[in-house]
Amino acid sequence: MLGGLGRIWEMSKAHKANIYPTLETERLHLRPFTAADGDALYTLYGDPRVMSIRKIGLQSRAQSDAQLREILQHWCQHGFGLFAAIEKADGTFLGECGLRHIAPDSDESELSYGLVPQAWGRGYATEAAAAALAHGLDELGLKTIYAIARADNFRSHRVMQKLGMRLVEEADKGETRIVRYAIHQPD
Repeated sequence: MLGGLGRIWEMSKAHKANIYPTLETERLHLRPFTAADGDALYTLYGDPRVMSIRKIGLQSRAQSDAQLREILQHWCQHGFGLFAAIEKADGTFLGECGLRHIAPDSDESELSYGLVPQAWGRGYATEAAAAALAHGLDELGLKTIYAIARADNFRSHRVMQKLGMRLVEEADKGETRIVRYAIHQPD
């Protein structure tokens, strides 16, 4: 009867065993998502203000739960993934940030970040993304990390530029125009 929830619980047992890293910044605690984060993730993925600028679009609760299963599965399969971004000062969930494969059959890694509106304009996205990039390049040894955003999401472009990423592609994806930035591990 548990179905997908039972599977999420099984996947999150690895998180509880503390086998995945957490990252700390000056103001943020970045920790792997767990099965208990369904409500928090839905505050992000179910918010029209947030998802109108995200490439996956507004998510229903069922879609958000499916995204959480994918996030947990990615951690289990690859040992890295999206982190829950938590404000150190008061423990508030601010959003997600981390690395994941661009597609299931790809070995290309993507930087992803998204924050609740209350966290916008305060430098949290850049702070979290810098920590995730450093983890990917320094700890995971990834040679190239991409970031993909809607072409009209200029705030996200600015974050990628602040991180030293460079625009490598602009293309149409369905009805949405996207940009792709990249950063490379120095040889």
